Amino acid sequence: MSDAAPRAVKKRRSERIEGLRRRGEFERDVLAGELGRLREDLAERRAHWKMAGLVAGGLAAAWTVGHKLFGKRSLAAKLGRISSAASVLFGLGKAVGKFRRFL
Repeated sequence: MSDAAPRAVKKRRSERIEGLRRRGEFERDVLAGELGRLREDLAERRAHWKMAGLVAGGLAAAWTVGHKLFGKRSLAAKLGRISSAASVLFGLGKAVGKFRRFL
């Protein structure tokens, strides 16, 4: 009996170790699959945020260019004010010329 007891203990122990090894292998496969899915999700989100950043940057650049070209202090606005003033002055000059004819 003394020989049978250690064999039974060794067999139970080896079966337990084998069961734990199989369980570990299964859990490792499950974890690897989940990590792969998470990586794909992160890559997809990263691509979405990258595209959103590019669109936001493009819109900001377009707004800046538009503001520089057509804003209150832009060259076009300054030329518009100058041309308005010049138009008024030319109109006054024309009126003065017509008025002088009558005198």
